[in-house]
Amino acid sequence: MRPPLRAAATTLSAAAALLLAPAVVVLPAHADAGLVVGPGVQPLGIAEGPDGTLYVSDYDFHGSISVYPPGETRPSRTIAAHFPTSLAVTPDGTLYVSQSGGSGKGEIGMVAPGSDKATLAIKVSGGSHWLAVGPEGSLYMVDSAENSVSVVKPGDARVERHIQAGPSPVEAAVAVDGTAYITNQLAGTVSVVPAGAPAPSHTIDVGTKAQPHGIAAAPDGTVYVAGILTNDLAVIEPGGTAVARRIPVGTAPQEVVAGADGTVYVTNSLDDTVSVIPAGAAAASQTVPSGDDPGRMAVRRDGSVVVVNRGDKSLTVIEPPTAAPATAASLEQGAAGGAGPGGAPAAAEPANPGAVLSLPVMAGVVGGLVLCASAAVVLLLRRRTAL
Repeated sequence: MRPPLRAAATTLSAAAALLLAPAVVVLPAHADAGLVVGPGVQPLGIAEGPDGTLYVSDYDFHGSISVYPPGETRPSRTIAAHFPTSLAVTPDGTLYVSQSGGSGKGEIGMVAPGSDKATLAIKVSGGSHWLAVGPEGSLYMVDSAENSVSVVKPGDARVERHIQAGPSPVEAAVAVDGTAYITNQLAGTVSVVPAGAPAPSHTIDVGTKAQPHGIAAAPDGTVYVAGILTNDLAVIEPGGTAVARRIPVGTAPQEVVAGADGTVYVTNSLDDTVSVIPAGAAAASQTVPSGDDPGRMAVRRDGSVVVVNRGDKSLTVIEPPTAAPATAASLEQGAAGGAGPGGAPAAAEPANPGAVLSLPVMAGVVGGLVLCASAAVVLLLRRRTAL
């Protein structure tokens, strides 16, 4: 085991009681018909284009990227890829895919709009490289092995600049003003990089015990960071230099996205749920059931959210929230099995469990999909063996 992974693993015994605590299910899910994943497909990465086209990566040696046209529940075509992981789409519709380049190396494939294959490739080091896109179309590639983030200018296929981050950077989010935020999981910090800057201006302490992983920047500039081992979201106000508050969520939160209305969604990888947090709220208003081991998400143009379930190889579609934000009292009542919001009895299970389409299970396990310390934490907790 590599030293960073060993360091992450040593935290498990101390955090076991906290991580295995039950999550609170507050309100029923609002979900519509699910998207169909083809037999044998191991979904992992997901992204939506500016025209509403949805892309889902199939993590396999002979993998591909499924393309769902707007309004369709089945893919119309596939794009060839080799062990594709993270996906990102620029405002002009260019698709970037992180994939294996062979011989232990990686590459970022560049797929032109409408194409069925990558026409250009950016060579990178081996391992996982999670991608993010800035508002003007710049591509940000997180390199955990090199403790850095590389930036590619819009429409280009070469790295413009390298930004040194903290130990074991995992993900990046870019705010509407171009400021990039990078989670450094083992350091427990977030690096803040002003638009166009060659280096971070400062770091924000989230806590080494949190093991920060997923990160999202809401339209108003608020940044949300998932703490896998503290079961909460750290909230950083626009322009802030410290964590302003923390929002409790489910067990082992891993990924975060923010909708156009400021609603925040968090995948709780050990609960198999998604926490839904209205803009500015201090608590989740809903806890939506998902499939096994929920991971990456994409917010669609209609406000719905598509969740990748890595464990049972499925997708969950969550409709835009319609319920009023939960109060502290209603959360406590829901946890105790008492009355729900408005005096209605709290259901033991959500009335609508969401659209989860389980698929035939292939040989193998999900361990090894994300080759970074965060995956080690979550997968070790699930008692899965890394490939």
